[in-house]
Amino acid sequence: MRKIDDREFYDTLEEVVEPSHTAVLVIDQQNDFCHERGYYAQELGLDVTMTRALNEPINQLTAAARASGAMVIFTQYVIAKGFTSDSPMWLGIHVGAGLKSLDQENFYTIEGTWGAELYEHMDVQSTDHVIKKFRGSAFHNTTLDSLLKKNSIESLVIAGQVTEGCVESSIRAARDADYYTVLAKDAIGSVSRERHDRVMSGWLARTYCPDTVDIIDIWKRDTKA
Repeated sequence: MRKIDDREFYDTLEEVVEPSHTAVLVIDQQNDFCHERGYYAQELGLDVTMTRALNEPINQLTAAARASGAMVIFTQYVIAKGFTSDSPMWLGIHVGAGLKSLDQENFYTIEGTWGAELYEHMDVQSTDHVIKKFRGSAFHNTTLDSLLKKNSIESLVIAGQVTEGCVESSIRAARDADYYTVLAKDAIGSVSRERHDRVMSGWLARTYCPDTVDIIDIWKRDTKA
């Protein structure tokens, strides 16, 4: 703990990720974004190799979080049927991803579809929390902030996809909401390596960016202590 005048704050990674006040936040690991049969791969022709590869480190991270007593939260980006959840601005964005009609059923993460479900290889337990969202930020018009405050969470270990989109939006929102942020850098990915690397390079000097094994090692030491 570091102190400036009469104010204290966490000053090491070990303090920041102490399990009693930490949650792992997994952003939008869903079939349409990660699966080779999902909308991104099949309809947009995007390379989902990187987002699919996040599965193993994320599962390791969430398993270690549960074992240490840290909270685990998954977000699930959904679009309401008929695109009723979209503003005119978002309709314009979705046109770029193949939207042609408001009754279109073949689109990504339409609520209630297989594509909107969490990626089928994600290890999701009954004790975990799943929060639906309709925008990029995990905090925008969701129950996330109230859930974190109710459980005295101060720190978020962030994982998931895509780096330059919903992940970065959620990082910025978390910091603006006064949460300590830790980016599990090998558990974050994109369909574009170039965009991923560019965004991550900007965060490396601005917040904690350890590999998952470094976070897990801290939690294992805490468990043995």
